[in-house]
Amino acid sequence: MKIWKILPLALIALALVATGCGEKSDESAKSEDAGEAEVAEIHEGVQWFDYETGMAKAAEENKYVVIDFWTTWCHWCKVLDDKTYSQEIVQQRLADSFVAIKVNAESQEAQGKGAEAPTGANLARKYGVNSYPTTWFIDPAGEPISPLPGFVEAPQFVRVLDYVSTGAYQTQNFQEYMEAGEEG
Repeated sequence: MKIWKILPLALIALALVATGCGEKSDESAKSEDAGEAEVAEIHEGVQWFDYETGMAKAAEENKYVVIDFWTTWCHWCKVLDDKTYSQEIVQQRLADSFVAIKVNAESQEAQGKGAEAPTGANLARKYGVNSYPTTWFIDPAGEPISPLPGFVEAPQFVRVLDYVSTGAYQTQNFQEYMEAGEEG
């Protein structure tokens, strides 16, 4: 993984929006497991899977993965659901090229059916997630590409989905990708 090629994705995301729920505070934390998504639940028009099921499905279908790390107390996580994932163009891009996984980053509940299934909290640690929402992109081979922290409006999110799903992240940084799109 060439960090110099994918690091700009995270930097561009920060430039696009300076919002995110940030780190958990004791005052804002709520019940860890309240309101969690079910396996393969349709929410905001997107079919969401638990981690193990989604990763297996992505490998089987040779699709990219979007992992939405959220918490019950995170305002911007709810806005991401309501304003971005609810948009038909985002739903179509996700259905065409991605398997969507939703992970409550504070949950102690297993994210799959196997005895070795990781918890949401374990996955958040594995992916270094400490602010919410954070969206991780994974390639069809199961290799992490890059995180996208914070809330992102639907038009910008579609551009990121296209950047990932076309494989452009392998040959150019996000800024180059965006500039090439403006020229063409």
